Amino acid sequence: MKNFTFCILILAFSLFICNKNSAQYTEVGVGLGFSTYWGDLNGQSFSKNVIKNSGLAIQLSARKIIKKYIGVKGSFSYGSMKGDDANSSRDWQKLRNLNFKSSIMELALTGEFYLFGYDTEPGSSVFSPYLTAGIAAFRFDPKTIYQGNEVRLQPLGTEGQGMTGFKNKYSLYSFSIPFGAGAKFLISDKVNVSIDVIIRRAFTDYLDDVSSKYVNYDDLNAGNGTLAANLGNRMNEYLGQSEPVQLQTGTQRGGAIVNDYYIMSFVSMNIMLNDGSRNFGSGKIICPKF
Repeated sequence: MKNFTFCILILAFSLFICNKNSAQYTEVGVGLGFSTYWGDLNGQSFSKNVIKNSGLAIQLSARKIIKKYIGVKGSFSYGSMKGDDANSSRDWQKLRNLNFKSSIMELALTGEFYLFGYDTEPGSSVFSPYLTAGIAAFRFDPKTIYQGNEVRLQPLGTEGQGMTGFKNKYSLYSFSIPFGAGAKFLISDKVNVSIDVIIRRAFTDYLDDVSSKYVNYDDLNAGNGTLAANLGNRMNEYLGQSEPVQLQTGTQRGGAIVNDYYIMSFVSMNIMLNDGSRNFGSGKIICPKF
């Protein structure tokens, strides 16, 4: 994972070195928006999920417009997201009674295709929509509240991870495939505002610590401890009883067939550092003047 992240950094650096190629623009930007979870703990309503599963996010980015229609963007994003069975209208999901919240840190490299081209020359269109896709590496860390305390879920092995005959504990580092769309709005020849909504298909099903099957309470208690057993099956809390609900090992807990997704939506302000097409500073990086 560290080697992959290092490779992304080196590739991004090589792409964003400013040069005198007259067809290129270089920008840096900062964005504010939301990160949204989409997985096993969703409710039925898409609109409610977007609101209740989202947290604030920030993004720092650098972009190279290589040609009129093609751009490359490197970004670092940090945000938070959450999910809760209590938000569902389905009885079985309310009974399951699981929830989580997590921070997420992401390093991404994406390509952009501008449908009508992108140019800052006088007379150019102020509106430039684009499609985007790429690859990202990210870190997450699902947590929950139990008896008034915040508890990290991954070290517990709530689905038996780490026990004999079960998988190892899942990694908190993973990859994703970002894909989506956005648009840029020219404010001046040096400043533009971009709006984008980009879905990330994660290569993990554990953003929410929920993936496959329950482990019987007594077995999980013996193997991974009482806290893991209490948080692996929280039905008794919903039912208002102190005794745990005993389920057979292998009873469905989540949907392991489909991995989790997360969405990042940003409004960003981008500032041009150089513009070879009009000889700003003879192709050197300059400070924009407003």
